[in-house]
Amino acid sequence: MNKRRKSIVDHSLALFREKGVQGTSVQDIIERAGISKGTFYNYFSSKNECVSALLEMIRYEASLNRIEMLIGKDARDLDLLIEQITVLSKVNERYGMSAIYEELLHSSDEELRRLVLKHRGSEFEWLAQRLVEVFGDELRPHAYECSILFYGMFNHLMFARKLAQVQTDVKLVCSAVFHYLKSIVHSLIHEHTAVLQQSDLDRMKQFLDAKPIRKQDTIDLLRELAGEPHLTQAQKELTQALLFELEQQNMRRYVVAALLKSFREVFEDSQDNKQAKDISTMVWYYLKQR
Repeated sequence: MNKRRKSIVDHSLALFREKGVQGTSVQDIIERAGISKGTFYNYFSSKNECVSALLEMIRYEASLNRIEMLIGKDARDLDLLIEQITVLSKVNERYGMSAIYEELLHSSDEELRRLVLKHRGSEFEWLAQRLVEVFGDELRPHAYECSILFYGMFNHLMFARKLAQVQTDVKLVCSAVFHYLKSIVHSLIHEHTAVLQQSDLDRMKQFLDAKPIRKQDTIDLLRELAGEPHLTQAQKELTQALLFELEQQNMRRYVVAALLKSFREVFEDSQDNKQAKDISTMVWYYLKQR
């Protein structure tokens, strides 16, 4: 996400928190961001597309943090998975997303409802993949259902604690749910208790229709970053190296994956750190969907 586009999303978020999504108009966003109507429509075709960009920004940030937590660690470690799950809650809390999600889920606008459902679907997909890594490949046919069961229990327990005015402890609730989930995993694998069939999951995923990452989008962002005059020599070289690999017709996945860690590290504590993080996450998603 380039700087101007992100600036518009940031101003939109502030308005959504103040007035709600439905109570915010495109004109409100234009005035708050200090831009022309033409500039807004250069980046977004509608307010709903701006909401979609906000949800994607949050998902990318959480995903990047989760990827970084895995580096050099054992993917089978359940405690590590619990830490990764808490990341999204922390990101949502920092952006003040709770009321926005609630509004979107109960919106009369079907497109807005679908946006938040897609966002949740991406989270189900991520957890399903991680559950296979933690519990083993035999869970794979039931991993998506297991992911849904986890979040069903987790969200309702969190809601109950909120009603009871008990201090929020995401890690504690995660740990408890995984204690319950171990019995469910055994039941799914050995007693064949799955409720959702593969055809059901296929229809659900088709409905969610997660938007794929295009390689050209990552290339455009890298070119924009490479054009910044203040980059250090090391930052320029790694940006150009990553750009070169992505532009190849026969892209070498292992080279791109190896470059990403150094690319992220060289931009740490720099003014372009956030942009580098966004690019890294997009590249990771692109590699995973190939």
